[in-house]
Amino acid sequence: MEIGEIEYKRFRKRLMGFDPGEVEPFLRDLTDELGRLKGENEDLKKDMQTLDSALKEHREREKTIRAVLVSAQKSAEQIKANAEREARLIVSEAEVKAEGILKEANNRLIRMEQEMSEMRRNRIQFGARMRSLLDSFRQILDDDGREAPLKLEEKKETPEQN
Repeated sequence: MEIGEIEYKRFRKRLMGFDPGEVEPFLRDLTDELGRLKGENEDLKKDMQTLDSALKEHREREKTIRAVLVSAQKSAEQIKANAEREARLIVSEAEVKAEGILKEANNRLIRMEQEMSEMRRNRIQFGARMRSLLDSFRQILDDDGREAPLKLEEKKETPEQN
């Protein structure tokens, strides 16, 4: 029923009917109230459309945010995996370098031990030569120099002949 139907509705008068002075103001009040309610209903429909539109927009944003979050999570996982691979590679390279350094240090230690062994041999030989020389000088001194020149020359000749 439309407001105009209520507003312009006319009733037949009867002998024992309603008082038109009471019915008409009531109908006007009813028409006014119905008009207010229809306006309010229209406003509510507009608000509902606005809210529906906003809800759709929020749902779209939520979908976008979820997609971004999933993408960010995948990116974070990929970055983490890459970092772990890179860390393993760095550790592996460090282990290889450390192994090389250890081998070099070990080789150096072996060379130093060989050099020390050679030096010990040289020291022993030098000590033996020194003792021999000192023995020769002692013998020369013990002989009071009598046969010293002869013995010294004999000793010089003997190593050359060998």
